Amino acid sequence: MKINIKNILLLIITFIFLYCVFVNIDLKDLIENFKNFDLKYALLLICSISVSLSFRALSYKFLISKTIKKVSFIELVLLCITGAALNIFMPARAGDFFRAYFTGYKYNVSKVKLLGTVLFERVLDVVVIFIFLCIGILKYHNSVLARYLCLFAGITIFAGLLFVIVTYKFNQTDKICNYIILKSDFLPFKELIKKGIIFCKNFCNSLFNGFEIIDSPKKLVCALFSSVGIWIFECINFLIIINGFGYHIHWSVVIFIVSFVALACMIPSASIYIGPYQLAIISAFAMYNIPKEPALAMALTEQSIVTIFTLFVAVIFLIKNNISFVEIKKTLK
Repeated sequence: MKINIKNILLLIITFIFLYCVFVNIDLKDLIENFKNFDLKYALLLICSISVSLSFRALSYKFLISKTIKKVSFIELVLLCITGAALNIFMPARAGDFFRAYFTGYKYNVSKVKLLGTVLFERVLDVVVIFIFLCIGILKYHNSVLARYLCLFAGITIFAGLLFVIVTYKFNQTDKICNYIILKSDFLPFKELIKKGIIFCKNFCNSLFNGFEIIDSPKKLVCALFSSVGIWIFECINFLIIINGFGYHIHWSVVIFIVSFVALACMIPSASIYIGPYQLAIISAFAMYNIPKEPALAMALTEQSIVTIFTLFVAVIFLIKNNISFVEIKKTLK
């Protein structure tokens, strides 16, 4: 039997986070909190999720517009909802990889290039999340330490963004790889090494080509504003859940909570965001004196509604396109 070390590590990380989530939880109080949720907010949440993922589709449409001229917006919305469902059920953001694979396959475009586009989309997300986090921190946690942390994070994020832009504009992959190939003539297994370097060169060039939106400032700004729309409605999602449980929090607090949770979910875990997501919400709400039980009830309720809705749409989309989960797993290996 083959042991998958990566999956074992993910499970260990997940169990550690789950212990932190459920330690000292009063299960009776947790169940009572679930009963407090007003179900009419569930439909409102589904509408908000749909708008958020529509903005995701709009951002993706702008980002691939130089590569794919004509694409159905409705199809992109369904694809983004399907990708969101796969992100929930599969580790390592599998839904994003599937989105690039499906689009590349359907429109006969390099899948690696579209993967680069999706990665650039995530760069825009990080920039927007950071701006939201700064708003939340400066509004409710304005201290010298918080300002310095914002400054450090800002320098790191924008340095990364600058690196991406410079890498695309002054791509030296061919030059570097050709130099390594030239020097590898004196090494054993030189033919094997050359094949590996050529593969890396082609892969990196295709990946960097996915950043071509940088050459279209107008479309880049449109994609950035679409990303802002995504995260505004992510905040609205939380506001709906919070109000559904009878709590009332200022919108700027929700901005901080959403950005905090988004950054926390970058921590690797097993499927369905088990562990880091719930712990991040509990930790964020604890800053505003909301007990652990209602915070966990909010997290699990929001996840359940998102999971049921996105999975329902994903199943319809996959059946319509004659795709099975087994095929998806094969393509993402």
